[in-house]
Amino acid sequence: MFITRQTMSGISKILTLLYICSFSCILQAQENEHIEYERSSLHIMMIKHPNQKFDDIIEDVFKSSPFPQRFNNHDLGVKVVTFAEIGGDQQSNIESFIEQVALGQKMVAKWFNRDKKSGSMNMQLIKERGLYNASKSDINKAKVSIRGLALLEDAGEELIGNTYLLINDISYTSRSGKTSLLRGIASSYVGNPKELTKALNEIGGFRVNVTSYLFRLVWNDEIANTFYNKYYTENGGAEQDKVAHFKNDKDFWDMAFVGKTVSSSSETKFTGSKDAKQLLIKICTRTLDNNIAQLQKEHPSFRIKAPVVKTEPIKVYIGLKEGITENSRFEVLERNIDIDGKTKYKRIAIIKPIKELIWDNRYMALEEDHNSNIDGTTFEQVSGGEILPGMLIREL
Repeated sequence: MFITRQTMSGISKILTLLYICSFSCILQAQENEHIEYERSSLHIMMIKHPNQKFDDIIEDVFKSSPFPQRFNNHDLGVKVVTFAEIGGDQQSNIESFIEQVALGQKMVAKWFNRDKKSGSMNMQLIKERGLYNASKSDINKAKVSIRGLALLEDAGEELIGNTYLLINDISYTSRSGKTSLLRGIASSYVGNPKELTKALNEIGGFRVNVTSYLFRLVWNDEIANTFYNKYYTENGGAEQDKVAHFKNDKDFWDMAFVGKTVSSSSETKFTGSKDAKQLLIKICTRTLDNNIAQLQKEHPSFRIKAPVVKTEPIKVYIGLKEGITENSRFEVLERNIDIDGKTKYKRIAIIKPIKELIWDNRYMALEEDHNSNIDGTTFEQVSGGEILPGMLIREL
């Protein structure tokens, strides 16, 4: 008998009742100021070059940089891959790495909480992210629908196709060409402030250069149906054939190359800096954010959708970190889940940011006192109908 995806992802009446009891907590959380919204899932890595200057420092700074909050963290544990080749395009090396470690398979295993020992899986993460990305109207519709919360589970499952890998090739260049940056940071670890100060005075200007490569997990209805019928099991002990199939069919899963982008920070000096490592983290984080914003502009599927939190005036919690300028334009979307559990979007209006009211939400901007009185970007409506809180915006 052919087992459908809907059958495998269905939940029992008891579990449905438990979820409905939890709705009051979910609704209360969504009434808070920071409304959650539909997000892509992302795993971020960096390329390490053993013979590259400042290699250890680059790795340490990258691992210390914060994860972008507007994505679901799909961390696979390993954050660094080592390539001997320095410079040039790294796409073929990355693709070879993805194939060798079966990274696409690991992405899927993460989604279904696969137990490495037993091979058993579950839908918990699908359910959590489905509910996490649901709006009030989605929850209310699910509560009274025949399929109930299975609608929201399917909505969560739609997010699997928006699972990405971002691999970054990072380098530092200094005007002086000296290795004093490495010596300066190293001395800070052993508590020698005099040596650190001396090294920072010698370094001159430096830049952070980042090339980011974006890949997307290949996931569609055909792959989903094959997965549920051939690989998915919640009782690995009783279905060893499915456990074996998943373990051995590493080539079934694929990560498709989406695109790449390159950016460099503006030249920065250490003069006056009391925390060299923190300064490097700030510069590295902002440069990575610039690349993510650029990739989102170039590839619509990677674009974030953020909720309207206020309408008089229109306010959304995105800003300079997402690459917004006075020339940016956004569509306002009404989000609905149809009877089959699929997410549909309807354009309601077009808005643009007000130049003087663009939020500086870049890493450590608050410490620099940039627009400290602004807590979100304010928009004005260009065209369209009524905009309501909770509607989503997406850059055009």
